[in-house]
Amino acid sequence: MDAIVFYAPHEIGLQSIPLPPLTPTSVRVATKLTSISAGTERMTLEGRLPGMPQLRYPLIPGYENVGEVIEVGADVDPAQFQVGDRVFLPGTVRYEGFFSVFGGQVSESVNDAKRPIKVPAGISNETALLLALGATAHHGIRDLVAPGTRPSILVLGQGIVGQLAARMLTQYGAEVTIADTIPFRVGLGEADHFIVVHQEMDIPSDSFDVVVEATGNVSCFDTAVRALKKRGHLRSLGFYEDIRFAFGPAFIKEIRLDIAGEWDATDLAAALRFLADHDAALHQLITHQLPARDPNRAYTVALRDPECLKIALTW
Repeated sequence: MDAIVFYAPHEIGLQSIPLPPLTPTSVRVATKLTSISAGTERMTLEGRLPGMPQLRYPLIPGYENVGEVIEVGADVDPAQFQVGDRVFLPGTVRYEGFFSVFGGQVSESVNDAKRPIKVPAGISNETALLLALGATAHHGIRDLVAPGTRPSILVLGQGIVGQLAARMLTQYGAEVTIADTIPFRVGLGEADHFIVVHQEMDIPSDSFDVVVEATGNVSCFDTAVRALKKRGHLRSLGFYEDIRFAFGPAFIKEIRLDIAGEWDATDLAAALRFLADHDAALHQLITHQLPARDPNRAYTVALRDPECLKIALTW
């Protein structure tokens, strides 16, 4: 099997490594597509990752893997998995001689049957790549729109998580405004109002009940506080090394700040339904496709091209 390996910060390669043996309770999956996380994998490639202060190399990155079951262990219930099933893997196992964050950038894998998530008919392989981030987005917005209300919500940042969060909030009945500094991303978005940000004052002050911070850029917290109404709600949906913002304005407005963490089974089920209902529209969010055999080019495009919203690597 082949794996994309980070040998050290800023050092990427493709390496052949042994495939672990199939066990009675595992399934073997041939990878069709993977994607690159602009947050986790960017930080890992730069040698930093919150919660893991001592990253160790070489490591295998990735947690967005779509593949096909090609072998099933003897004790796996046929109702659970059969050869030919399409699955999403939010990472794979660890491999001898390599550390893992989270091991998804591989051409094949053997996984305990509890790990793969079956991809239903009606969701394309490309759209299925969005499952983990769709669940992340849902986890961050699922409690923001009470029944019978129409809160005004600003989603800062139109990367994949921001795109999906805005679409879900619109579906739940919020009045949604999206904002990003990249016109292309705003143009792909779905919302009631659209802002291409050239300077901070392009975002109106004291105007929103809720701001969802999805840029992953800690400097946007001050912008979010300024945009909120008195006693507004700031929901962090990014991933940061630390959080810093001016306390005074937040104190005066008495804002409520909370942080959305890891998704759960409820979010996963909701994300699967959302992807199935909007497959054609979401497919366009996969803006680039490149072969996994050239990982240096793929990571350069994914992490440096401002018009690369989401990349699919073919295996």
